[in-house]
Formats: sequence, structure tokens, C-alpha cells
Amino acid sequence: MAKRRKKKRFRMQPRFFLVMVAILGAIILILLLVKKVGKDSEEALLATPVPTATLAPTATPKPALPEDVTVTRADSANPSNFGFSGTISVNGSDVSSYSRENKVSFGRNIEYTTIPGILTFGGNSYRDTFTYGITSVSEKRLRQQWAKTIGAIGTWSGTGCTGQPLIVQWPAETVAVMNVAQSYKDANAPLTEVIYPAMDGYIYFLDLETGAATRDPINTGIVQKGTACIDPRGYPLLFVGQGIADKNEEGNFSAFVRVYSLISGEEIHRFGGYDRFSRRKWQAYDGSPIISNDTIVYAGENGVLYTSKLNAAFDVASGTVTIEPERLVKMRYEGTGYSREDMAGSRWYGMDSSVAAFRNYAYTTDNGGRLQCVDLNTMQIKFVVDITDETDSTPVIEESYDDNTIYLYTGSQARSSNDDLGDGYGYSYQRKINGLTGAVIWEQKWPCSIGDANGSGGIVSTPHVGKGRISNLVIYSISLAALSNGSAAAADTPTPETTDEAAASTAAVMPQPDANGAYTLGGRIVALDKSTGAVVWSIEQSNDYWSSPVVVYDEQGKAYLIQCDRGGYVTLYDASTGDKLNSIDLGSRIDSTPAVFNNMLVVGTRGKGGSGKASVIVCVKIS
Repeated sequence: MAKRRKKKRFRMQPRFFLVMVAILGAIILILLLVKKVGKDSEEALLATPVPTATLAPTATPKPALPEDVTVTRADSANPSNFGFSGTISVNGSDVSSYSRENKVSFGRNIEYTTIPGILTFGGNSYRDTFTYGITSVSEKRLRQQWAKTIGAIGTWSGTGCTGQPLIVQWPAETVAVMNVAQSYKDANAPLTEVIYPAMDGYIYFLDLETGAATRDPINTGIVQKGTACIDPRGYPLLFVGQGIADKNEEGNFSAFVRVYSLISGEEIHRFGGYDRFSRRKWQAYDGSPIISNDTIVYAGENGVLYTSKLNAAFDVASGTVTIEPERLVKMRYEGTGYSREDMAGSRWYGMDSSVAAFRNYAYTTDNGGRLQCVDLNTMQIKFVVDITDETDSTPVIEESYDDNTIYLYTGSQARSSNDDLGDGYGYSYQRKINGLTGAVIWEQKWPCSIGDANGSGGIVSTPHVGKGRISNLVIYSISLAALSNGSAAAADTPTPETTDEAAASTAAVMPQPDANGAYTLGGRIVALDKSTGAVVWSIEQSNDYWSSPVVVYDEQGKAYLIQCDRGGYVTLYDASTGDKLNSIDLGSRIDSTPAVFNNMLVVGTRGKGGSGKASVIVCVKIS
């Protein structure tokens, strides 16, 4: 009989139990630490302190252009080519010539303001930045920090176009004399404040860090859809334009630029009304003023360029701020093909865009498709450039020390049908222009819908002129653009959770209509080579764009593009390649352009379209 094989028995040694207990304890400890870190990260996200801003480091700046550079127009930019002439008014009377006693000369872009922040549309007189400070980007993510619900006046809800908020870091001594909550005065520290006029008739004042109200909102009762302006000297003075005119007692359109003391919160002056000097009946002020040498410069939708010496004074010791503006010095223009009645098929007077300025030269674009250069010290038109169609996009200025000149970058809407494209479609143009001669360096065009009464095709936003690692690029965003692939699916807006990188196209494939002559429409972002105008990369999607492209830079000069769209999304891209990094849904259409302070982005929504949420002011953290 075979013997049974004995089974081996394994005995548990005491040290085995000790090892198992140690491992289990280590696992529990790790889980507790992970939970704590996650909680700490969440709390840090909810309340991130706003440090004092410092300007992003850049390469050693090139010297300023020589003092003697002046405008010498090209033959192609002679105002007489377009039947252009100007009329100057001083102290209420027309004059044949004018010489400003207190000369106006804007400094370089980096010299515009004496305190940290974004104090006007595009940050300065060159209109070349919507950001202040260094943006540290490690996770390549966008997260909502806080939101403030806002309302409407009739159908005018939320914030409009351009609707860029102002973000200003007030020094402690100014905080102490303003009408902010006592807790901010007691802190004896700088206050980083968001100031946001909205279309619901209120001006909101919010703490950038928390979204809490820093002071009571100002009830203006008017629609404010443009961008306001703070005195760049750090004076607590706020200038706000009226976007939709009222009717005065005579039945004429009437609108104002109102001036508020940010010490008392009271209106202390207003410019405007119904200006009989203008050549257009409509009156409104969407453009954002700029200030230099105590003189304010702004343009109206009535086709008038305005200037006034403010005689402003701020005494922080006594806690007072005052202005005693002198009579307006202004210029209106007339040109061939323009109509006072806004007749269909004619060119329209008026400037929806903001005035850009280099030294004593102001640059404006208008509803009639013309760009003008005006000498602010004589109010004479120096040159005129045909930019084809209505232009709400603000011209952006770039200095070129190598070429001993400045360049302007512009983009037009598509308001007129083009025979090559068929009824309902026209071209939107992107151009680089010599700012001292008016000569066009290059131009690109793209087919778009001409839109309807509710929306325009082409470029409504303002381009970004690249710096740092994208100093070779200029970036445009286009509305109701014909899509080159006939579909928006390939590069459509991601969901908020999407973080995969989608490569942008580097080929400019021209769109093709369907059998009925119709194009698939959507939004298009395009990065062009500054030197040649050639397409470097492009992005297409179903949602289109009224909001301007905003680019933030890290310490190494790496650039990240942030683009808001009319589907309610804010999307982060690698600005060098167009690769998509992350996106967040704010709940409704975004027509406004954001402002960024360090890692904090602020923008308002319309409360229409998108996923159907109410209109809000939102702060998004870039991480």
C-alpha cells in the first residue's frame, strides 16, 4: 500500500504579523495625507491671495524710436483719395486751424499707467495687452474662482462687446480715502479691485480675490456695453461711456461719457448729449478713453473725435479728487459715400472702436471702413486708409526700432456681399499698415457671412500682437467665418473636462460652399506671421467669437492664448502652436473681452445662449 505524502504546513511567524501591521499603517497614513492635501488644494483654490503684481519679465527692451519720427503719408493714403476732409471745433466754434497750447504726447505702452492693472481697453494707448503681471501656468487648467449674478435692462443683459472689466491695484493710502468697505481700510494694504460697468445699468466693484463687493454698486440706469477708463495717474476717477442713446426733449438721440469720483461714488461731470456738430444722428460711446498730459481722448459713434483738458487734481492727504474740464476741442470728418441717415449701401459715420495713440498721433477705425491718423495737437487728418468694410476692431500699435516706424494691425467685418462668394457672404480683411505712412504692408482675407441685424460676420474683436516666444505672430479671432473643412467637428469646442491637446491646422484651406452655395459657419482663430501675413496655424469650431484673443505670458516668455466664445466657453491654447489645452463652460454667451491680473481672469456673460444660465461676472483661475 502506497504511503500518503504528508502536506507541508506553514506556520505564521510573529514577525509576519508585525510587517503586515506596519504596511497597513503606512497605507492608512498615506490615504490621510492625500485627503488632507486635496482638501488644502481645494481651499487654496477657493481663496487664493492676490499678490502685488509685477510686470512679466521680457527681453531687454529696444530703445524708443527717435524723437523726430513723424508721419509722412504715402500717396495711397492721401485723404483726398477718399474725399475726406475734417472740421475742427474749439470752444463751440468752428475754426480753420488749431494749435494745442498744452501739447499732448502719449508715452510708450509700458509707460501708460503709474499703478498696477488694466485701466483702459487694451491696457494702454497702444491697445496691445489685456493682461497685467506674470501668469504661472503649470497644470494648464482653468477653474472658476467665484461668480456674481447680474441683471438686465430690457433685452440688454449681462455684459456686452467690448465689455472688458477694469482691474486696478489701489495703493493703501488711496484705499483709505475711497468709499470702500471699512474692512479694506482697516487692512492698511493695497486692494486689487474689479470695476465692471454692465448693461443692466450698474457699475460693480468687486474684490478680485473673493468676488465680495468692495463698495456699493453705482446705479447709472443706462446700458453700458463698452469699456470704461480709470485715470492712469492713479487718480480715483472713472470714465464710463453710454452704449445705447436716450431721446432728449427734442426727440434727438442723446448719450454721455460720465465721470465718477471713486472717493464719493458720485457723478461729478458728464461730456456729451446730442452733439449738433456731428454728421450722424446716432449718439453713443462704446470706445474706451485714454488720458495723457491731463487730456482725455475718445471717439463717438457719431463720427466725432473728442479731446478735453481735465484740470484734474487728487489730494490723497485731504481725500479729495476734482476735475474742471475745459471746453471740448473736437474734429468731425466727412468723406465720399457717407450718409447721415445710415442708409443701406452707404458708408456710415461713427467709431465703435477705441482710439489708439502713438505720441501725438491718434488712430481710429470707423463704421464706414476707413482708418484715420489725426495729429492731436492740430486736430488735422494726416492720412486715411481704406480698410474695406465696417471696423469695430481697435487698431493695435507695435513699435519697430529696426524699421524706424510703428505698425498698425487691423481687422474688418464682412458687411457687404462679394460677387465671388455669392449673396450673403463677404470677405473679412486682416491688415498690417505702416503707422507713419499709411501704406499697407500685407493683407489677408477670409470669407464670412455678412450677418444680420443681430450680429456681424468677420472680425469684431481686437487682434493680439505677439511678444516673447510668439513675437513673430499676430492672432485674430473671426465671427461667422466660413469653415474650411465644411464641418466644425474636427476642432470643436471641448467639454469642460477635456484636457487632450488637439493640433491646430497649419494649412489655409479655402472654404467651399455646398450645392446651394451656402457655407458652414463658425468661429475661426488664425495666427499670422507678422512679416508676411502667412498663416502659421488656425483653429475652427462651431461657436464663433466676439471676444478678443487674450494672451498671457509666464516667466520664460511662453505664451498661452485664452479665447472666450459665444457658446459660453473659455478655452486655453498653446499660443505658439494653437494646440488646445483645457476649457471651462461659463453657462452663457460671452461677447466681452476678459482682463487678467496675474493668474486671475475676469469676464462677464450675456445670460443668453450657451447652456442657458443667467448672466454673471466670473473670475477664472489659470493654473
